[in-house]
Amino acid sequence: LILVGILMLGAATPAAEVSPCQGAIDQLLTTYRQDPAFRALADRALANVQPLPGDLGPNPWHGRDIHGMADFFSRWCNFLPAVDGSHDDGLRYIREFAALYYRNEYGVAFAQRSPGREITQRFVRERGAYMDSPASAARIADWLADPRIERADYALPDPSRSDGGYISFNAFFARTLKDQVASRPQTMPDRDYVITAPTDCIMNKVPQRITDLQAEIPTKFNTALNIIELLDGSAHAARFLGGTALSCVLMHNTYHHYHAPVSGQVVEARIVGGSFFGYDDFPAWVPADGDVGAHGTEFGQFEDFQRGYFIVDTGAYGHVALVAVGLNTISSVVFNERFRLLDAPEPVTRGDELGHFLYGGSLFLLIFEPGRYSSGAIKVRLGNQIGIFDTPRQ
Repeated sequence: LILVGILMLGAATPAAEVSPCQGAIDQLLTTYRQDPAFRALADRALANVQPLPGDLGPNPWHGRDIHGMADFFSRWCNFLPAVDGSHDDGLRYIREFAALYYRNEYGVAFAQRSPGREITQRFVRERGAYMDSPASAARIADWLADPRIERADYALPDPSRSDGGYISFNAFFARTLKDQVASRPQTMPDRDYVITAPTDCIMNKVPQRITDLQAEIPTKFNTALNIIELLDGSAHAARFLGGTALSCVLMHNTYHHYHAPVSGQVVEARIVGGSFFGYDDFPAWVPADGDVGAHGTEFGQFEDFQRGYFIVDTGAYGHVALVAVGLNTISSVVFNERFRLLDAPEPVTRGDELGHFLYGGSLFLLIFEPGRYSSGAIKVRLGNQIGIFDTPRQ
């Protein structure tokens, strides 16, 4: 009887839930235990946590150790963002992890150097797999009920369902337009001198000089964007020295496919591996006022991030470099099939789809040869959207 009771008690005890990112978490703890250099770097990163600027409150990483970091990754792995009116918590864990490496050189090194880089990349892949799973679809109906999503614009798998019939959060996140011409018409498509937004985004001028740091020593931090590094040594990179650039930041509640902002021929297209984390001033990159990418953003740091680029020869207007940068969390850069193995120039018309991102932050850069778009200022015409109103909280 005693034995039966013990067996019954064991059968009634629920097993601890295993995180979808358990592989990365175990690798973090095992590497910390077995690799003295990594242990020293992780400890130094956690000990060097910096106070956050302004009224952002205390840095949540103060007082945490490696086990606290493992717990953080476990909580983040199956986090599903919630939405309420114009407000959502999609950046919750992204902001929190970024606080670890805020102005913290050891935190940046933890995220961008081996073996921390591979550990965080494994976490990203495992979280990505979770966001591809049916379990991740639980809150899609809430997002589709948000007027900012503009549900009617999209080709829903099953329009009769509140969740649109999407099988995962990533499927919803990478949703396609029902009618691009109707919902995202190109401004004067027959005029080849017009440049249009490549996607739904917050757009700003890139303040840095487009240069080559191998040939020029900057006078201070945040003065230059190394185009040779950004384009990973492309033979076309030197064309853009001294040019101008625009940043196009995609927020997680918007359409995440990117399109050609100019017409011409794609003469080169490549995806370049890189880090997923480590931008050391997230509060400046995503400020409280929502003007993402405007206030002192150090675009040169994205030279080390996972990215893909297209070089478009427009003919009369020179070459334009289009750089898709995969940021936090899943950090994906996906090219459409015809650009994946480009072995000859591929014609492209303004508005053609080039690729898409999956869940996470995303950046798209437009870089012009010198003298082609001299001011880099953003110019709009009568009737073009310049913003959207917030909607009230429910």
